[in-house]
Amino acid sequence: MKFFRKLFGGRRESKVRSNWAPFKFPGDILKPEAVGVFASPDVSGSWSAIYMTRALQESFPNLPVHLVIRKDYAQLAEFLPWLPEIHMWGSDSSVTEPQIEPGVLMFASEPCDDLLRFVEKCTPRACVSVSAHSAVNIHVKTEGDPFPDAVRTMTGILGLKYPEDWKPEPPQVLSEKASSILSPISHKTLPYILATEAAASILDRKKAEIPLKIVLADGKASSIPPETDHSLFAAVVSGASAVVTTDRYLWVHSRALGVPVVGLDRKGVFQGWGGEPAGGESQFLEQWASLIRRGW
Repeated sequence: MKFFRKLFGGRRESKVRSNWAPFKFPGDILKPEAVGVFASPDVSGSWSAIYMTRALQESFPNLPVHLVIRKDYAQLAEFLPWLPEIHMWGSDSSVTEPQIEPGVLMFASEPCDDLLRFVEKCTPRACVSVSAHSAVNIHVKTEGDPFPDAVRTMTGILGLKYPEDWKPEPPQVLSEKASSILSPISHKTLPYILATEAAASILDRKKAEIPLKIVLADGKASSIPPETDHSLFAAVVSGASAVVTTDRYLWVHSRALGVPVVGLDRKGVFQGWGGEPAGGESQFLEQWASLIRRGW
């Protein structure tokens, strides 16, 4: 009983839409005919979907894993050891008609209204998530774990595998493109710290120790073009020795890629990916000094 309360969020029976087939537990979880992941249309939703996809690849090595992801984030799938079956939807946030077979067991790490439209059109076998949503009929409670730990907890509860020693890595072609942006002539980069302009300004103004070259992620002095796509930007983040940021977008990339990061979160918006972002400059500088002492 305790197990089922934890799995279904205190409900013995899940509420399914009228066009969904009856769901049998645990057989339909442990021996599905097909599996898939729906990525919500932002950096956090895309990275959490990548982690969920990797867990399904580990759990079902003989099944193709379908990844439904917005077009401008789709290349993040190349950070996986092998590509899933990718189904892209429009960058205008309206779900197109993904060519995905009915009856797929879907997972949505961060459900959204676009997921609801997808479920209505594609009739998956069921939709599993760590969050409650009208499009989700199996809600797995993970006690508020941040990502990627929430994926690890959910797969453990469901009896699936999780790749403990894995972290996303950019393909060689993206790493080379990142190097060509940072070093246009030699295409070879020395170790660097990636920083938002505001974060770098604080370190400079407070005369903090900066042991490596600073590469600005934004601002007029940045060598990274503003139109750089998400996957190429992620490759730049992945190549950094450390990151200092005042921006949630860069914070999520860093946490997802396992790059040491110190963040200044004045507005309290860095939640969802763990870590302890600073709320003010003093704490920010203390965390930076601690990271330097600890090393990377």
